[in-house]
Amino acid sequence: MVSQGLIFSKNPVYEKCPSCHSLGTLRKSHSRKTSEKLIKKLTIFAPYRCKKCGWRGYQAKLVLTSKALKNGITYLFMIAFAAFIIYEILKRFI
Repeated sequence: MVSQGLIFSKNPVYEKCPSCHSLGTLRKSHSRKTSEKLIKKLTIFAPYRCKKCGWRGYQAKLVLTSKALKNGITYLFMIAFAAFIIYEILKRFI
């Protein structure tokens, strides 16, 4: 089944460990430092720990699909083009 959403939430608990490649061994880890708390609050990443090998690191909580990436690039181009047109119009009046 293909997801129709542009951005969707995933649960890294069901992912493979990046270190030992065990399935279903990742668990949420508490943020230890202020920097880890900031990363957790300001980004899509959260700290996780592997119960089997002890690996500790960050995993993304959201997945960006290729459709979302294409749409984002298109919107950025449209915004830049509109800003250029507005700049040219305003330049004539100033």
